Amino acid sequence: MEREQIENIYKINSLTDYKLNSTEDILKVHGVDFKVVDGYNRLDDLNRDIYKKFIVNIFNAWGLGPRATLVPKGIYFVEDISHLGKENIEDDYFIPLGGTIKTIDRSGLKSILHTWNDKEYKHLKIIENETHTYLRFEYEINGEPTWLHVEKNGEEWY
Repeated sequence: MEREQIENIYKINSLTDYKLNSTEDILKVHGVDFKVVDGYNRLDDLNRDIYKKFIVNIFNAWGLGPRATLVPKGIYFVEDISHLGKENIEDDYFIPLGGTIKTIDRSGLKSILHTWNDKEYKHLKIIENETHTYLRFEYEINGEPTWLHVEKNGEEWY
């Protein structure tokens, strides 16, 4: 879609500053229903509210061209477990050997979403696990799949 066409859609919807104000604007302008993504139905009410605020922020963070290609794929509350080891037990630092990312649904049920292992360090033993929880947003932009950590009530991400 050409930039002028995108601008016209915003103008038709009285968004002359090209800023989306709500999830309804996302639906009207981009045809994206923020609730129709994998994982949404398993979120608790707090994480749904955070996602609702975040989805407007992330669309507005992009220029009009890339914004038009943004396709939400999944939203999950996850437990991210990093498996850590050391080459030498005396080392002051750990090496990430692998990890497991589990989704946590509204009732506390966990399911594995993704696992990974660093083949370079497969000879090392896991000494410690480090666990973090966060909201994970998976999406495509310009046809490329990627994901983000969502923090601070949907106002920050990385």
